[in-house]
Amino acid sequence: MSNKQLHYPDLVRASGLLKRVKRRGWLKKAGITSDRESVADHSFRMAIIAMTVGLELQIDSAKLVRMCLIHDLAESVIGDKMPQEKESFAAHRRNEDKIMRNILSKLPEKSRSVLLRDWKELLAAKTRESSLAWQIDKLEMMLQAKDYMRMGYEKQKLLEFTKQKFDKRLIKMLDDSTH
Repeated sequence: MSNKQLHYPDLVRASGLLKRVKRRGWLKKAGITSDRESVADHSFRMAIIAMTVGLELQIDSAKLVRMCLIHDLAESVIGDKMPQEKESFAAHRRNEDKIMRNILSKLPEKSRSVLLRDWKELLAAKTRESSLAWQIDKLEMMLQAKDYMRMGYEKQKLLEFTKQKFDKRLIKMLDDSTH
């Protein structure tokens, strides 16, 4: 294998940075400081959910996992922004797209091609996998809010994170973990 085939530093560096990017909503809306999850924590649990749910729904679970792992990768550069902190949804997506293309640009051709295709599909949100990835994003947030409630954080401040709508099949599959 040539060195070119092993050139992954931007992707690996970005994923490592996500371990230090703390999710802002938990601090700003619920006052959670020391136990606050990182973006990497969030993406990891999303990937675990995607792996199992994708297999059960008989869709491309590998693609779904990839989408979950890369969905917030641009936050390694721009940080975790709450909706009201974004200039606009469209401007935020354009910025994320620019950052993602840069992160993926030095990957070997096959990896770059697949991940860029998955990224574009995720942003378009028109396929089963991309739609499910965004649902899993919200579901993981709801699960984290419930975890924080069990840890003793103020339930009233966390309730807004639990008011999400999901595909009924998704809820049924994860029924034990959503209570």
